[in-house]
Amino acid sequence: MRWQPSTYLFASGAASSLGDGIRYAAMPLLAVHVTRNPVSVAAVAAALSAAHLLFGFHVGAVVDRFDRVRLLRRTQLIRLALMLVLVAAVAVDRATLPLLLVAAFLLGTAELAADTAVQALTPVVVQDAGLEKLNAGLTASQSVGEDFAGPAAGGVLFAWNPIAPFVAVAGTLAASWGFLTRLRVPGRVAEPAVRQSLTAEAREGLTYLLREPTLRTQAVWAAAMNLGVAAANATLVLYVVEKLHLSGGTYGLLLTCAGVGGLAGAAAVAHTVRLLGRVPTMIAASLVAGLATAGIALTGSVWLIGVLQFLAGFCGVSFSIVGRSLRQSITPDALMGRVTSIYRLIGFGSLPLGAIGGGAIAHSLGLGVPFLLAGAVMVGSTLTLGLLTRRAHTDRPEPVRQMSAL
Repeated sequence: MRWQPSTYLFASGAASSLGDGIRYAAMPLLAVHVTRNPVSVAAVAAALSAAHLLFGFHVGAVVDRFDRVRLLRRTQLIRLALMLVLVAAVAVDRATLPLLLVAAFLLGTAELAADTAVQALTPVVVQDAGLEKLNAGLTASQSVGEDFAGPAAGGVLFAWNPIAPFVAVAGTLAASWGFLTRLRVPGRVAEPAVRQSLTAEAREGLTYLLREPTLRTQAVWAAAMNLGVAAANATLVLYVVEKLHLSGGTYGLLLTCAGVGGLAGAAAVAHTVRLLGRVPTMIAASLVAGLATAGIALTGSVWLIGVLQFLAGFCGVSFSIVGRSLRQSITPDALMGRVTSIYRLIGFGSLPLGAIGGGAIAHSLGLGVPFLLAGAVMVGSTLTLGLLTRRAHTDRPEPVRQMSAL
């Protein structure tokens, strides 16, 4: 029996996310095994995310220039090869800090390209009405793999044998590649009459985003929401441990409440969109998320905070899934990779600012204040940018997706 293309893409993403979660735990543990220098250990983590800053603007142009299905297959093979190098290095006790830094950087670069290609392929694999369902499935599998099962498995496997988690990651990447070999959808956009530089092509995506009213306001709205989320998340551990005098284990359980809420949000989002529509769902989710975030500062009950964390996770994931689907439904296929990468740069660029700002506010004004201000930012941005997004968004014919056969 042959699966639908969406099933192959989902299965590939689920396998890859599980491997990513195992790697998230195993790479820092291997770094600590190699060196106890805090700067060196932190450098490995920084190398994993450096590609987003260095290549985030151009990666979309690469995704739009080449066949996306083949690009996705090749990135998984590259990641598999890198993981096998690490397996060999650990096996012969030759894992060094320079090797870890190079491997982390290359893995992060390949992961960035793969993530962008998956988002660009999603509206090709399913029609507009199925975007929420597939995006929700990809998000849920990512949450399970990267936040729950993967890190736990990575820690246990490394404690058993340092080589084991890297063998497991290689297996998940091989499985992901195998599913992609069965994916049969058009992967290449029509060739332009004149080929420009990657920078010039990336600017086309930026220009389209800035000129499209719905995408423009949505991107700034997402950045404002992420600013608030980062400010709250960065100070939650101090609020729980120092303000409420609870244990680190309780903090972990509160994070789990948010994760479970996110899974529930992913499961329910397609039904919510059918009931309310895309932009109204985003408005409702962001309002509830903002109120839940502010509410954390107004209670000392760990049970109530757990409920608020569940609501914040539920609404945050719903906002993200519907926002991605809205962007994919509007953007022409020829620009999908570029608009995706630039949108992510704008939306995620506020995360470090929010984290730093939240810490500074907590230090100066008290541990509860970041939650109040974060909630105010989230609600305020919804009542301005959210309503502007709703006003800008109108029903429109689906963009023409010019593709050639594989």
